[in-house]
Amino acid sequence: MSTKSHSERAEVGSTDDGIIDGICARDDEAWNRFVEQYSPLIYVWCRNCDLQSADAMDVAQMVFQTVSRSISTFSKQPGGSFRGWLFTVTKRLILNYLNRTLRGPKPRGGSSIQIRLMEEPDRFSEESLSATHCADQDSLMNSILDKVRSKFDERTWQCFWLVAIEEKPAVDVARQLGMKPAAVRQAKYRVTQSLRKNLEDFS
Repeated sequence: MSTKSHSERAEVGSTDDGIIDGICARDDEAWNRFVEQYSPLIYVWCRNCDLQSADAMDVAQMVFQTVSRSISTFSKQPGGSFRGWLFTVTKRLILNYLNRTLRGPKPRGGSSIQIRLMEEPDRFSEESLSATHCADQDSLMNSILDKVRSKFDERTWQCFWLVAIEEKPAVDVARQLGMKPAAVRQAKYRVTQSLRKNLEDFS
């Protein structure tokens, strides 16, 4: 009988399926793989809603707790995706956070993007919040992402950003940057590991 984990049994092109099956089965390796792959993206979504670094990490932690509790409720629909479901979960928790902090007994204001998000949440898509910068802010300049970025050369950072955030295949990124796919994956892994050291342990 095979002793491979759920994540190891996933076929090429079914990464999310393997991760989902593994999380449902309480497979620690699948969970760690999920955290490594998606924590940078969730953090970007939060920061691009003008959350401060500490608040972004708090919301991200809640996202991972929600995924752990609710993964069994996710079912892939035609045209849907796990990443889309994860974005919906993240946006809802960001809205909950903003409602608590901006509409409480002592409102603390909020940026224009936060106010618009509260008033018209459906206008904010996964694509718009996955961008490096939103039109109304430059919050990532002082974020953990920038601290980590300063530790790597530009091409290494591009490998990470294009694969982890823009979700482009490593083969395509390798062709774009004149590298081997294995080198692209290794560069993405190095940046992700550095990010993980700067983010809270969500597991």
